[in-house]
Amino acid sequence: MCRLAAYVGPPTPVSALVYDPPHSLSAQASAPREMHFSRINVDGTGVAWWNADHPEPLRYRSDRPPWADANLPSLARRLTAGTQLAAVRAATAGIPHGTTFVHPFVHGTLAGTHNGWIGAFRERTARPLLATLPDHLFAAFDGLSDSLLLFLLAVARLERDPAGGLAGAVGHAVAFVAAECERQGAAAALNLAIAGPSEVVVARMSHEAPTNTLYTLRDGERWPGAGLVASEPLDEDPGWTPVPDGTLVRLSAGGVESLPLPGLSPAPDALAPAAADAIHDL
Repeated sequence: MCRLAAYVGPPTPVSALVYDPPHSLSAQASAPREMHFSRINVDGTGVAWWNADHPEPLRYRSDRPPWADANLPSLARRLTAGTQLAAVRAATAGIPHGTTFVHPFVHGTLAGTHNGWIGAFRERTARPLLATLPDHLFAAFDGLSDSLLLFLLAVARLERDPAGGLAGAVGHAVAFVAAECERQGAAAALNLAIAGPSEVVVARMSHEAPTNTLYTLRDGERWPGAGLVASEPLDEDPGWTPVPDGTLVRLSAGGVESLPLPGLSPAPDALAPAAADAIHDL
């Protein structure tokens, strides 16, 4: 589990997501307002950003919450970028702690973060999903993390079908995992965000579990000319708009686009019994 935020627009300090707004990711780490499966997000902080002169992201990760990091507060106010992806982590039960498991994950030009969990991961779902990764991506699976696996499944899809673009890869990955969870009798929360040098794509969906919240904002008062997506609104701007369940959101220089994820049914209002194993209850 985590809280995530992403930005595409004029270059702005990294602190614009992590520290500056009144309900920043730092605030959401200690006092989230809309989480289903956890109460706090204090198991790590991460941010990825892209410089205009290089397609691969820079990344900073720590296994501390934002306010306890000795370096990020000062760095974040001096590092600027037009594409950013950030997260604060609440470790899912059964997934190890440590910097290796802090989002965003990075591969090539992409960075990704996952707000959710894959049920029965150690018991049933991890092995068949891992078996579908090509060798070079299996080698990149450097920790038993459901979120890292979901990210790598999207990377694998993009490599196989570059014409489908990042949106196609993200949509395929979450649908593929949901289908495997159906076969295994497991639940999953699958909000997945993947960013490249000039775009961010986020899916909002789940399987047999409540779907984690997601909001978009375009051309807000604090961020003119930009598009944002976040687990919870970062400030009180009335332009924050809830993303419907079963939706794919794309941020780019062209603005904020929303597309339905095909073939998905709405999530239940109540917590499914199969979700209990994945809850991180602090």
